[in-house]
Amino acid sequence: MNKTIIGGALAGAALLTATACGGDARQMTGEFGAPPTPYIAATESPKYGAQTDSQKRSVKKLEEVGQAAMKAVPGSTLVSMETEENGSLWEVQVVDDKGVEHQMDVESDKAKVVSGPRAEDDENAGDKARYLDRVKATKIDYAQAAAKVLAAVPGGRITEINLDSHRDKIVWEVDVVPPNGSKQDMTVDATDGTVTKDSHSD
Repeated sequence: MNKTIIGGALAGAALLTATACGGDARQMTGEFGAPPTPYIAATESPKYGAQTDSQKRSVKKLEEVGQAAMKAVPGSTLVSMETEENGSLWEVQVVDDKGVEHQMDVESDKAKVVSGPRAEDDENAGDKARYLDRVKATKIDYAQAAAKVLAAVPGGRITEINLDSHRDKIVWEVDVVPPNGSKQDMTVDATDGTVTKDSHSD
């Protein structure tokens, strides 16, 4: 075999390898100096969508509090939660499968029920039916609603979530405090997840 051809082929291969693996230093390190900073996207969750680490922590904490409340009333659905005692407690309300509302206090840090649950004995048949209708129509739960609001208000802190009806729609009404401290009232459609901001927010 011709040694000249083999040598030429090897040289060509070496040149291609050098080019592909960084022959041009500017392509490997940016135009000058240090390597370019990679773009780090928010982590994608199958249930909540794209989330930053901070959002994930906030939603996880809310979810843990809600799960503790629903565990205390088997078969129930969370319909409301509001911060108490400077955020150390959540006042949580769940509705059982008969439409009866139960209220309790859940410690925020440990997600532990510390008071209740207490059934609301003064509810009439109409109240119970209304609760059940809202729960049945809901496709976006409280944690998903929280995740959507925190995505819309980066760095925000949720202080209240409440399942309600508004203009013939079932919605989550969410109070969130952004980093500047000015409370915002947000609404999340409980059927399709659309997020809107109340025009009267502070």
